[in-house]
Amino acid sequence: MADVAKKYAQALYETSLDKDVLDLMYDEFAVIDEAVIPYKEKLKSFDEDPKNIAQNRKAFVDATFQDINEYLKNMLYVLAENRNLAIISEVFRAFQGLYNQHYNQDFATVESVYELSPEELDKVGESLIQRTGLERVILTNEINPALIGGLRTTVGTKVYDGSIQNDLINLERRFTRTK
Repeated sequence: MADVAKKYAQALYETSLDKDVLDLMYDEFAVIDEAVIPYKEKLKSFDEDPKNIAQNRKAFVDATFQDINEYLKNMLYVLAENRNLAIISEVFRAFQGLYNQHYNQDFATVESVYELSPEELDKVGESLIQRTGLERVILTNEINPALIGGLRTTVGTKVYDGSIQNDLINLERRFTRTK
């Protein structure tokens, strides 16, 4: 389903650029994604129910997703027609990736032993911008007592590990090699 979600996201992204509504599309789609996450299984059952013909699924889109832009609604209609409403979140994640790429930004998770202050997070963000070449990073701080100290940061698929836990693991490996 990931490839299918990417195709929907790519089409929506291209339409957003053509119609100059990329930010509006992202904002509205983010709200929809957040709203449907708890109902993924119900949407899957709704998609798979043979009694729900395409017309019923489109009526569901009309009733559920009012006051959204026409391009996003059209994509939801296509998802409904193809019994793919359950992949709305996957489509959003793929769209989000394209959106972030467009603005040269990405999400980053900063793991630490304690909650970092806004100033500390700003410093981490500045460091990540220098290392990655991104113009902006959107940081989330997660508490991970197993790190013992230091930080572990994940940006996309890259991990920058400056934790004491990582140092101890590397030290243990060096000792193991010298035996």
